[in-house]
Amino acid sequence: MHNKTLVDLLYYTFSLSKRENVIGSCNSTLGYLYKISAFFRVISVTRTTNNFENIRMNNIDLCFYKTKPLSKWKIPFKFNSFIKSLQPDYILAHGFGFVHYLIFLKIILPKTKIVLQSNGFAPKPKGIKKYIYKVSDVFIDGYLFTGIENAKPWYENKILTKNKIFSVMEGSTYFTFSGNENRKSNTFLWVGRLDTNKDPLTILKAFDRFLIIQEDAVLTMVFHENHLLEEVKDFILNSEKLKNAVIIKGYVAHHLLEKIYNENEFFILGSHYEGSGYALVEAMACGCIPIITNIAPFRYMTNEGECAFLFTPNNEEELFFQLIKSNDCDLLVIQEKVLEQFENRLSFEAIAKAIKNIFQSL
Repeated sequence: MHNKTLVDLLYYTFSLSKRENVIGSCNSTLGYLYKISAFFRVISVTRTTNNFENIRMNNIDLCFYKTKPLSKWKIPFKFNSFIKSLQPDYILAHGFGFVHYLIFLKIILPKTKIVLQSNGFAPKPKGIKKYIYKVSDVFIDGYLFTGIENAKPWYENKILTKNKIFSVMEGSTYFTFSGNENRKSNTFLWVGRLDTNKDPLTILKAFDRFLIIQEDAVLTMVFHENHLLEEVKDFILNSEKLKNAVIIKGYVAHHLLEKIYNENEFFILGSHYEGSGYALVEAMACGCIPIITNIAPFRYMTNEGECAFLFTPNNEEELFFQLIKSNDCDLLVIQEKVLEQFENRLSFEAIAKAIKNIFQSL
């Protein structure tokens, strides 16, 4: 029996009609909670609009709390009281948008250590929101960011206390490396939204130039949001080289992506900012070598670019240079570094160990 209890919670309320769909939506978190159960008793609490039976799975208790979605400023006193009834020693809360609820949770659980995980990109707040976060900081014991550098605007502006911030990846994947038997040479994979942040046009401009050097290179583009699809199509149609080298695949069901990752040598993305990067995690788990932007979370995820080719966002020239470098590298050596980095920092096991150590240090 474990003598400490960790409660994992999210104030967001799911309206999904099936329990398995709710569980599936939380897989990237549940994966490391299963591993943390080796150290603590773990209870995962999920708010839902439907009535689901609680279950025990992989040594953790999955608790479904039937309720209504929260309005922005309504404090969930009943829900917080329920969390108190679980007698947690540690609480791992998700999402910076719910920070003000934690003030009231800490008041009724003064001895419980509360850690808030940043999910997605969290720009520093302004106005009254900034004041709310500064007040909340008194009540919160720690914060998890995908690399402490991602939290720099928060602690430099004295919104969060710097020594409360820890570097931990926000989630992982069950995708695995299946070897290189089906991996085609000179293949590049894009998985991400077609929007200005992911910046597909900078990728295409540099790739168009790269095709002069590597004529058989192929870029496959997978995406589920297509805001820039017409611009992307027009750009490709205006280049004879790109027309023969770019495959616009569009939406692919998530469970089919693992096979696609394992068929491509490189993963390429032009993000200007990110909170972390689940597509990058999946690509690295499958042995793709990243060609990605030099932004804080990507540096953390690739050990300061040790197992990746980094370029400045919106910089076609730098990306072109990195594509040339990738053409000359020892793929197996870099791939080994990618897989090792995934295991050491981005896997469920690595995240669980990091979170366990953080709570025990508080």
